[in-house]
Amino acid sequence: MTKIYFKKSDEILESEINTGQTLLDAAKKINISEITGDCKGNCACGTCHVHIDNKWIDMIEPIYLASLEPYLLEKSKHYNEKLSRLCCQIEIEDSHDGLIVHLLEN
Repeated sequence: MTKIYFKKSDEILESEINTGQTLLDAAKKINISEITGDCKGNCACGTCHVHIDNKWIDMIEPIYLASLEPYLLEKSKHYNEKLSRLCCQIEIEDSHDGLIVHLLEN
């Protein structure tokens, strides 16, 4: 199991998830209200937008530019070119143990 930490202001929420599942799965497992995933992980809505912690961003697979992810992120009011990602597009690997994700205001 891989531990993922979701930071919400001064609160830290912890989720454990199996390798091969997505960051969205980790968020849903602990019912994080800021991550709704309206499209059920199909990269079609942008409601699972988060910021990856600066220390971790280079350890995450880069955005697949041919997907809708860049378009959906750029439309968001919380878009950060370096840190923004959609949870549904990040597949968890063993090397992600301890990953820190920053939740955004809806």
